[in-house]
Amino acid sequence: MWDRKELKARGMAAFKANYWKCVLAALLLTLFVAGTSFTVSRSAGNTLDNSNLNYSVSQTDSGVEVTVNGQTYDQIGDAINAVAEAEGTTPEQAQAVAELADFANTVQNNPEAQEAVGVILALLGGVVLLVGVIGGLLRLLVFNPLEIGCRGFFTVNSDAPAELSEIKTGFQPFGRNIGAMFLRDLFICLWSLLFVIPGIIKAYSYRMVPYILAEDPEISGKDAITLSRQMMDGQKWNTFVLDLSFIGWDLLSAVTGGLLGLFYVNPYKHATGAELYQVLKNQ
Repeated sequence: MWDRKELKARGMAAFKANYWKCVLAALLLTLFVAGTSFTVSRSAGNTLDNSNLNYSVSQTDSGVEVTVNGQTYDQIGDAINAVAEAEGTTPEQAQAVAELADFANTVQNNPEAQEAVGVILALLGGVVLLVGVIGGLLRLLVFNPLEIGCRGFFTVNSDAPAELSEIKTGFQPFGRNIGAMFLRDLFICLWSLLFVIPGIIKAYSYRMVPYILAEDPEISGKDAITLSRQMMDGQKWNTFVLDLSFIGWDLLSAVTGGLLGLFYVNPYKHATGAELYQVLKNQ
């Protein structure tokens, strides 16, 4: 069994022996790999959080009916106002909801307004879809191979100071690499659909895939995934604890606005991850 402190010490030594190149490789991972989650979300600062509030929406022949706490409304605005008047609503929330109710009544009773809202929603949906498609293609064709190359750089650097040109190995062979990383991401996504915990477990199972692809240009993508799963068998918890041991550094990085992470913590963590791969592949 590998020793966590020894592993981190070796990672630190490899990082310091090639400081600036490790910083640049870690920066690429941070910008184009760890930060490539293309999501669209909507945040409401004055959301209602009321356990006494029960509501349902149903379609009728005459339109839409909304039931709030047992009372049925055929005007959406009236239903929204009922929500605003529920116990626990703050004055700020009530004002925001009242404005929303006026807008909802205007749309519901005005066909032209309904058409305008429909066009706006369609346009927004198109933008979201376009951003998602572009993000997915970038991740598939650029960022995933880049991750392989950066992991390969840190693997080579664990033995002797590596050159940044090692990163280009992530694009060779291109087809195999994008296929294998696509399968890795797909498997993790599918497992995450069950619950969060299975997704995390599978992420640890496939953690070594980019390292394996970087070091062995002959191995197939399917075999790389299988080998990663075998290497991480019985090692997932210890690897999780290893990741957790950096939490103090992550907090210090947050305090410094990410500067400590950029110039020290991130390359230190990636170098340690490469040391873990070196240990597991020799077991």
